[in-house]
Amino acid sequence: MSMHICLVTPGHLSTNPRLVKEADALAAAGYRVSVVSSRHFRPADEADREFESRPWARYMTAYGPLAGRWRHLAGSADRRVSQMIYRLTGLCADRAYHPVTPSLTREVCSIRADLYIAHNLAALPAAYAAAKQRGAKLGFDAEDFHRGELSAAPGHALALRLTREIENTYIPRCDYLTAASPGIARAYALACDIKQPTVILNVFPKSDAPTSFTDKGEASPCPSLYWFSQTIGANRGLEAVIEAIGKSRTRPMLYLRGTPALGYLDSLNALAQRHDVTDCLHILPPAAPSDMARLAAQYSIGIASEPGHTQNNRIALSNKLFTFLLAGVPILASATTAQADIASAMPGALFLYPQHDAQALARHIDDLCQSPERLARARQAAWQLGQTRFNWDMESARFLEVVQRCLDCMSEKAPT
Repeated sequence: MSMHICLVTPGHLSTNPRLVKEADALAAAGYRVSVVSSRHFRPADEADREFESRPWARYMTAYGPLAGRWRHLAGSADRRVSQMIYRLTGLCADRAYHPVTPSLTREVCSIRADLYIAHNLAALPAAYAAAKQRGAKLGFDAEDFHRGELSAAPGHALALRLTREIENTYIPRCDYLTAASPGIARAYALACDIKQPTVILNVFPKSDAPTSFTDKGEASPCPSLYWFSQTIGANRGLEAVIEAIGKSRTRPMLYLRGTPALGYLDSLNALAQRHDVTDCLHILPPAAPSDMARLAAQYSIGIASEPGHTQNNRIALSNKLFTFLLAGVPILASATTAQADIASAMPGALFLYPQHDAQALARHIDDLCQSPERLARARQAAWQLGQTRFNWDMESARFLEVVQRCLDCMSEKAPT
């Protein structure tokens, strides 16, 4: 019988494409696969139906309003009590960290597997408990450097303390760790005194790419800049992009895809008005993760405007980079530590500008938009990189090697 692997996330599958890619790769490699996720937000719950036909078993644990108001209230109360206990005694860190962790633990422990892989910290205590109970192996995928997502402001003190507690308790006990960028891998190796995790880039399958390369985007009017995220909001570097369009000679259209944060569009429109680019701003509805590369291919240039406002933001690699490469779209990227480090691996396709430097960004915009030949070469370079190097078809082989090495050591001691 083939080995059974259980992947665990505290969120919806539609918000965790990295886990979905791993589950698909494991199933294709012949493993039995189970996935445990949560359901708490109706639109995301509807989006999760996309995965019903996948060749792996799905288990969901409900919390929040969809689980019934009484359960939501009980879960919130339990978390508040747990936080009080943690402040006083240092106990109950798991329950104090995230309201889904207790119900997630019950669900995961009911599944007998050979390896449990946690995605996101709230899933790590649950996966650890199951691995210990079943004498199985434990893996953790660090898509972010979680303690680096928080500042040292007084309002973050408890959350930061809990995050460090979860990381320091469980990460050293994992049988393998993967990380989404070299910077995140180095940060965890230093913070938790562990061997450096294997880097598995957050690239996407070639099946998500458009059917062919195009030397210019099809969006009209053109030229066009494109940015996407789950949320259109502050601390994403968009203000510098608006200002850069105002300073540019070509004044391209700016297309933003995602759900606007409450009140943010008012401030963004006000900024666009100050720079006389109101007509350049276009808001697009959210779309499925599997559609992102094909949608991006319609636009001239992709924007990866990470502001570097936290340590994690500085050392993480934006998913946009790899979506744009797969789409065959050149990238204007802010020079965060991670994006600057990877730029040499993306010659001719990625162009850096200093964070918040609208004038430098405007120059890059004009350099590409004023020369159809230069734009076509950049798009060709992006397409080539997406097809030959930065895609999940290539990267998944490294992930499967990590998993196989872990399972080959099944006779070794289980998590303690």
